[in-house]
Amino acid sequence: MLSASPLVVLCVLAASVSGSIGTVAWYEGTEPGSRWLSVLLFAATLWAGSYAFALVTFDPAIRVWYQLPIEIAQGIIAPAWLAFSLAYTGRGELASRRLVAGLFVFPAVTAAVLVTNPMHGLLWSNYRIDPVFGAATVQFDPNLWYYVHAVYGYVIIGTGIVLIVGMLMERLSRYREQAVALAIGSIAPTVAHVTHTFGLGPLPMVNFTPIALSVTGVTFGYALYRFQLFGLSPATGRLGRRAAIDDVAVGILVIDRENRIVDANAAARSLLDFDIGAVLFEPLSTVLPGVDIDDGRQLVDVTVDRRRRTYEITVSPVSDQHARRLGWTVSVSDVTGRVRRRQRLEVLNRVLRHNLRNDMTVVIGYADMVADRLPPDERDVTETIRSRSNELLSLGEKARTVERVMAGIDAGSRFDVAETVRTSVREVAAEFDTGTVTVDVPDSLPVTGSEPATKLLVRELVENAFEHGGSDPTVHVDVRTADTDLLVSVTDDGPGVPDYERTVVEEGGESPLKHGSGLGLWAVRWTVDALGGRLTFDVDDGTTSTVRLPHWSLADDEERPD
Repeated sequence: MLSASPLVVLCVLAASVSGSIGTVAWYEGTEPGSRWLSVLLFAATLWAGSYAFALVTFDPAIRVWYQLPIEIAQGIIAPAWLAFSLAYTGRGELASRRLVAGLFVFPAVTAAVLVTNPMHGLLWSNYRIDPVFGAATVQFDPNLWYYVHAVYGYVIIGTGIVLIVGMLMERLSRYREQAVALAIGSIAPTVAHVTHTFGLGPLPMVNFTPIALSVTGVTFGYALYRFQLFGLSPATGRLGRRAAIDDVAVGILVIDRENRIVDANAAARSLLDFDIGAVLFEPLSTVLPGVDIDDGRQLVDVTVDRRRRTYEITVSPVSDQHARRLGWTVSVSDVTGRVRRRQRLEVLNRVLRHNLRNDMTVVIGYADMVADRLPPDERDVTETIRSRSNELLSLGEKARTVERVMAGIDAGSRFDVAETVRTSVREVAAEFDTGTVTVDVPDSLPVTGSEPATKLLVRELVENAFEHGGSDPTVHVDVRTADTDLLVSVTDDGPGVPDYERTVVEEGGESPLKHGSGLGLWAVRWTVDALGGRLTFDVDDGTTSTVRLPHWSLADDEERPD
């Protein structure tokens, strides 16, 4: 039976607390560091339990053998604490099997030194019982290996504490209280062990470390339940940020104040075809010439693997908490394909618009000359030439209008949409010989948005209604507000827009077997999408095309939702 010495009672209590929390942590072992925390607390249980038995053993020859499980427990605690600290703070890859195995080598040697100490005395000498509080406490004369072993443990434990306390220095408010609890739980037994090792305090014969480990169990248990230690781990954020940097397709280089490369993610190494070991601390121009650090965003042409590539470069400063410039991050995106497509489109657009307009004007002129020389009953062919040529000219003008509207679509202003709609409808109706159109719109309806975009939407939808509304179409235009949105609906009474025309616009893509015949509905779709609106079609005894533009009916002084 263990005696009722207060030291023994405290050791039994410490063992119970550490063992209980260690068991809970083991079964919660799905988060970074949880299993290592369990190992640490189980070792603390072994230490406190062994010390409790040692305190009731007054025979020095037997008492000294209790030092072996105590030493084994100490040898486990230090590496387990470091491995837990690394995993918990998101550095788990450093706690490799080789590292952990290496950390256990020294404690294993120490255990061997303990067993053979009577032969060489490297650990201690003059081992003797010095009772206090009715317990078999001991004193001895520590020798070299005793201090070497202690310093070894302090270095490992201290490294783990630095990692945990380092979280307090970061702006991670959600983890700050966790870090405080973990720091207290780790510092308390360390202070107790230092006091005993160097014979400090009024009771140098008492090792309060296993009792202080109960503080570790309590604080870690508090962190486990109160702060969801293993459900709210800073490793998630740290590893997530690392994955976001390493896994994205955008290359990222980090350079110091001297424009030297100090780090680069995998995407940067792949895009620019370099090995980080070969360019580390080399100038940025070694892999990315022509970058102006003072220009936040720029395009740079670089030859990589004998191919000319165009990269979009974004430069962002890196500063410390005192706003001191430490360097820059340089993000690199390969935009070669995008730049080349844009160049091709610009050239093709200019050539097609310019040549189409000029050549169609010539064709129409020659058609008129031919028509003047042909008998009246043979002029149908020239009328077809003139009609198709005018349609092509109209298509070119429509493309230019769409391009102009899309270029300035973000420049909103206050205007009377009622007047804009009425004017646009009148202009379209004047271009058709048949059909009627009615407009249901308030006398005045001020909105904030893009007036050129409104004109384009109304013209294209009304034109489609006339073209697909039958031989004598009836078209109705309705403009109203719904909450803060503006709704524009155009209805015809004919067969309506063909299914294939409507489907490709609704689905947002064409194919060789599935495509529209014109540009009008695409212009509407692009414009509505750019304005954050919605385009819908209702096919029932005709077609109703409805455009919903969000927040256009708000007054200028009203706040728009995010």
